[in-house]
Amino acid sequence: NPGKIQIMGVSEIRGEKVLALRFLQGRDPDWVQRPFFAGYDQTATWLNELKPAFGEKRFFFEDTLESTYRENINTSTIFNYE
Repeated sequence: NPGKIQIMGVSEIRGEKVLALRFLQGRDPDWVQRPFFAGYDQTATWLNELKPAFGEKRFFFEDTLESTYRENINTSTIFNYE
């Protein structure tokens, strides 16, 4: 979960219908209040069901989030209770 996201509304930019979004809270404080756009999808109910707008492959936060998850997995300690 990257954080708490607000749907600011539906817009049309360069002929593409999009959802305007922003972080209210984020795993990275630099993400907060930064607007970003997803392609409009009337059936999406979760962030992971949305696709970035304007032909982008990923949302701006996904690489950092993925890297953070990988670091946390690599530094986790597995306890042997035997």
